[in-house]
Amino acid sequence: MEEEGAVTGGLKMEQQDRSAVLYAVAYGPSIGLKVVVSYLRMKRAARRAEKRFYHELVRSGLPAPEARSLALEYGSAVSVRELVSNLGDMPSMGRQ
Repeated sequence: MEEEGAVTGGLKMEQQDRSAVLYAVAYGPSIGLKVVVSYLRMKRAARRAEKRFYHELVRSGLPAPEARSLALEYGSAVSVRELVSNLGDMPSMGRQ
């Protein structure tokens, strides 16, 4: 007698689990592409804001080297490393 569900490598997979896997395989690349495009747009907006911030600081009388340092700090808020490192601060994503 065979039990309901597929047996793969000694593990039983229910119909609902198989559907979830197929859904993830079907829509995963599309969602990944959307995330990448959104990130690139956000990064471009941050670079533009960094340039505007720099020019405003210089225009208001701040020396260029200090303005550059502050503008780089301002623009570096959008980085993959920064975003990933902040995932640990989220209650649902933290390691326990």
